[in-house]
Amino acid sequence: MTVDNELHDLGDAASMIVERLVEPVEGMHRIISGRAFRYVGPPGAPVRAVHDTVVGGVYESIRRAAGWLGTGVGAMLAARLPAVDPVSSTSPGAGLQAALNAVWGDELEARGNTLAVSLSVRAEGRAVALDAASLAAAFPSPTDHIVVLLHGLGQTEQCWLSPLTDGAPGLHERMVGSSRLSPVGVRYNSGLPVAQTGAELAGLVESLSESWPVTRPRISFVGYSMGGLVARSAHAAGIAAGHEWVRDALDLVTVGAPHHGSPVARGLRIGSQALGIARTSRPLRDFLETASAGIKDMEDGAGVATAWEEAAALPPGEAGAIRQHFVAAVVTGDPAHPFGVLAGDLIVRVSSAAGHRLAPENVRVLASRRHFSLLADPEVAGQVIDWLETDSIS
Repeated sequence: MTVDNELHDLGDAASMIVERLVEPVEGMHRIISGRAFRYVGPPGAPVRAVHDTVVGGVYESIRRAAGWLGTGVGAMLAARLPAVDPVSSTSPGAGLQAALNAVWGDELEARGNTLAVSLSVRAEGRAVALDAASLAAAFPSPTDHIVVLLHGLGQTEQCWLSPLTDGAPGLHERMVGSSRLSPVGVRYNSGLPVAQTGAELAGLVESLSESWPVTRPRISFVGYSMGGLVARSAHAAGIAAGHEWVRDALDLVTVGAPHHGSPVARGLRIGSQALGIARTSRPLRDFLETASAGIKDMEDGAGVATAWEEAAALPPGEAGAIRQHFVAAVVTGDPAHPFGVLAGDLIVRVSSAAGHRLAPENVRVLASRRHFSLLADPEVAGQVIDWLETDSIS
């Protein structure tokens, strides 16, 4: 039986995680003990030498044990799981992989670790090759309107499959049921820089459009949270690269996307800077700074606003022009309440999610909503479908 190669690098991933967790503890330990030994002075030098040797050995043993354990567990699991059912195609496995990539996905890719998420079209959890036969098999009832669905940080395309809070089918199923839309879920490594993912996605959409069973399909994007930034970046990258699909771009819908940054991400940076003030807490600062490039991009909206603003300025009907629709939310009952305007959905402020300065054609601000409830919200789903089913560019 062929084994699941995705698990072969579990030991390397385990070593990386333990290193990230152990490093700040060891650093603080050495700083605190070093301070104590300085008070003792020269008489404590022999004791310090023994202490440092023992401590170094203990932490190194933890690192090695994590690597060995991860390698052993990975080999055992790989021997039990067939190649047709890899970790990334199972819901629990994909979820854990996505969470790991959100935090350290850029490092996993740099290490060549097979647990790094690869950009791919997905159907029923499995990667779909971008050739005509594979797409026809995965999407048996294609329409001439492809809707690329992009998840948020630490998620997968399966986030679009969850039932709505009113018990109705999720947004993906509702699009299928419309008979006018072809939802295509895309999975990406949310730990990579948004601009890098956007450029890769632009190329993927070019191949998708060329091999789609319906000739010259129209292209729309729906992005939740970070997915909105990826969609925005892909559109700008597609224009810059001269891709054919941008001529048939129709809509870009973002839901709770931090187009101008998230205060939570900014808080991470400020907290990191504060921890750097005291020598004792600097190892914690260093730990926070190991966060992925994707997380850091959330601070300012990935820094691709200029390219997007240029794309947004294109007149309707011109190649590359795209309709923009933004969903924002506030936690207060009144969208205009000062606290709601300030706090937004507790993750993204209204001015950011509503695409201030990005010339949106439609903005919907929903009251009494939180960021993580938007995906399952019936009003959000209904609004997105309404926007996508309006075919003409005004």
